[in-house]
Amino acid sequence: LTAMLETVTYDMCKTKGGSVGERLAGPIALLKYQTTRSGWKIADECVQVFGGRGITRTGMGAKAEGFKNYVKYAAVYGGSEEIMADLSVRMAMRQFPKEAKL
Repeated sequence: LTAMLETVTYDMCKTKGGSVGERLAGPIALLKYQTTRSGWKIADECVQVFGGRGITRTGMGAKAEGFKNYVKYAAVYGGSEEIMADLSVRMAMRQFPKEAKL
């Protein structure tokens, strides 16, 4: 995930037009998808570690519960995972030659 983030960031800085270029739409969508999935896995593991306290708003589980909610809000604001995955695949398919077979 870190290597992908650094690659996309480098491309955004060096590509003419920055992040609005058509070439970067797919990798950025895929990076967002992967980041959201990783955040969900971490939040789920935090709740598992804290047990019942991981879903409380006060006390020891407050940070885990807050992170779980933050990850969900971040995922929704940037576009749902399904849309990001679909966009990244569609953008990748555009770059393949027309005669290529899958």
